[in-house]
Amino acid sequence: MKKAFTAGLLSAFIAPGSGHFYLKHKRTALVFFALAVVSLMLLLSQIYQVAPVIALDIQNGTLPLDIGVISAEITQQTQTTIANANELLYGFILCWLIALLDSVRLGLKQDKRDALSSKNTA
Repeated sequence: MKKAFTAGLLSAFIAPGSGHFYLKHKRTALVFFALAVVSLMLLLSQIYQVAPVIALDIQNGTLPLDIGVISAEITQQTQTTIANANELLYGFILCWLIALLDSVRLGLKQDKRDALSSKNTA
């Protein structure tokens, strides 16, 4: 299996940076993984700020136990409280996509280098 394909699969399905780690680019792997984790943690921390407010409204009886009403309240609270949630989500997805493309690029480079070295030794 070619390194580019394996690195791409790892980066796409495991975590950003895992393809770089496979290709022995550990610093780059750490940077991509850290960026993804930080953006995901910031997004989740904002979501966890909204969740208790909605849960308290349900417990107090302010919100009825109707999935439509609760869903509308979640949407409204999310839009007003989490102003930069979309930016964080897009940042996370962009980090993952860049890590995927870069790991495939590095894998292709290593595949070419390996092919040249095997030709030279043969």
